[in-house]
Amino acid sequence: MAVLKYIPKSGQAELTEHLQKEMKLVTQGQAKYYNRLYKFFLQTDVMSSEDIDYEMRERYIEWIKQEDISEKYRAELIRLFDRMKIENMPDIQTQGVPFAVTQDFFQKDKWFLLYVPNKQKARTFRQVVNKEELLWDFSTITIHNLKKQAKTILCEILNMPIAQRMRRRYLEPLKILISFCQTQGIDDIEEMDAADENRFYMYISQRSKEIRKQGSMIVEFSRRTLFLADSDTNWNASVWYLERFRFDMSRVNASVPIRSISFTKIQIRENRKNLQLYGKYLVGISDMAISNIRTTIGFLTQFLLYLDDRGMELTELVAEDIRDYAVYLGTTDIKYSTVNRYIMSIHTFFQFLQMKKVDVPQFYPEQYLQKGYSEHNDRSVPERTVVQILNALPTFPEHLQLMYLILLCTGIRKSEVCTIKGGAFYKQNGEFWLRIYQPKMRRDKVIPVPSTLLEIVKEYEKKNGIKVEEYIFKNARGNAFNGQTFSNQMIEECKKRDINCGEYVFRAHDYRHSIATTMHEKGVTIQGIRDYLGHSSENMTKQYIDFMPEHITKAENKYFTKNQSFTLKGAEKNEK
Repeated sequence: MAVLKYIPKSGQAELTEHLQKEMKLVTQGQAKYYNRLYKFFLQTDVMSSEDIDYEMRERYIEWIKQEDISEKYRAELIRLFDRMKIENMPDIQTQGVPFAVTQDFFQKDKWFLLYVPNKQKARTFRQVVNKEELLWDFSTITIHNLKKQAKTILCEILNMPIAQRMRRRYLEPLKILISFCQTQGIDDIEEMDAADENRFYMYISQRSKEIRKQGSMIVEFSRRTLFLADSDTNWNASVWYLERFRFDMSRVNASVPIRSISFTKIQIRENRKNLQLYGKYLVGISDMAISNIRTTIGFLTQFLLYLDDRGMELTELVAEDIRDYAVYLGTTDIKYSTVNRYIMSIHTFFQFLQMKKVDVPQFYPEQYLQKGYSEHNDRSVPERTVVQILNALPTFPEHLQLMYLILLCTGIRKSEVCTIKGGAFYKQNGEFWLRIYQPKMRRDKVIPVPSTLLEIVKEYEKKNGIKVEEYIFKNARGNAFNGQTFSNQMIEECKKRDINCGEYVFRAHDYRHSIATTMHEKGVTIQGIRDYLGHSSENMTKQYIDFMPEHITKAENKYFTKNQSFTLKGAEKNEK
């Protein structure tokens, strides 16, 4: 190591003592490095490393180029300059709260990520070979709102607790997305629709496979970041991310959480805005269950896509257009009951718009509602399948063992299985009960259960320390177990053990059909089965009883067998 050859005292006085200490920290007494930095800073007004920014770095690089030194030495001096900036950053940690990068730290339009004001994060950027990739020049973005959004998204990426190699998967696609929006004149990423997305995918179609793959990810990531970061809810956003809202738990199905509601497919802007206005009412004011809101928005989206194809705005419609849509629905494979839900959803939507002074036609849904009969689905679980699963059940993971037994014994929905809480199974007056919450009906329900099942559940709760009102089955985050995860895990375990019975493996909802069919065969009335299953109508319940037509035929044969001499009313008169 070369001995430090000090600059004359007259020269030292021109640099602050603080700046000299910062230079010594990184040069470690090596004169060939210290003196080069000293010589450069004599020509600047830099008082400390805090004054170093991208422009100063560029000035330093140009100065180094004028020096008669080797390329290797020049590269070392540039790396030293960057280390001086990074290593002299303060270690910011406030009462254990992780340091967060905000736009306040970047006062200029040129953001150089190597100098991000977080020593730990800045060090990770030193691994990037081409440091110019780390420059974000927002002065080239002429759309004010787009520039603001780009900075918000970039801060979110910088604050993500991920490795640098993972962060690059967001940074490069984001830079391309911003460039695309600037080129296309898109001033709000949140309002990008499906057509905008398709144009973006075409924009990156000639780039690397990795960039193409990350393209869809960055659009979704950017939308979500902006929607959650806005101080006020952006109801005009093409996608609403529901984690922004704090819903009453009675409106939410904890086992099948709905993450977002999308309006991206609707191309006619005014139609989309009217649906968003209605969606705002449903989400923010009504007490409708979130799952029902998404279903309603889905029905109306299909209607507005029908209008998109015909280039029609809602305010241009007349009653005959509703009739044409009803006729169109009749030509599809949609069930009559679903067609009626479409019609009623449109009717309620139009009533809301009329109240908001939007000029849409008035129509009477009764004119378009279809009549039909309930379909009967033979979906009871094959007995052979049940036997196979029960025989193998002791080898299943413990939580699946109990979840399956509850499903088999009660026939409740898998979402209800996943959201059972501690204390829900109880004994009262010598009877054994299960209290469940039905998200679809938005109410609690009590059903009888076998005593053995209650004992097994109580043992499981005790073993796992499940407290009252705490989910019995939890995901990794301690929230309610996901219904689809339950199905997927059951299918996986069945396949491991060659439990398939032909094409059938496991469908949780089929156990409701099994329970309903068994109850009917044992003489329970349709009304009794309806109450047990928690249906709102008997027609729905009838769809859960397998072989219903056969049951009716059997009942008729039994009746007429007992009444051999039965004659039709009025037959005697006709004979006369």
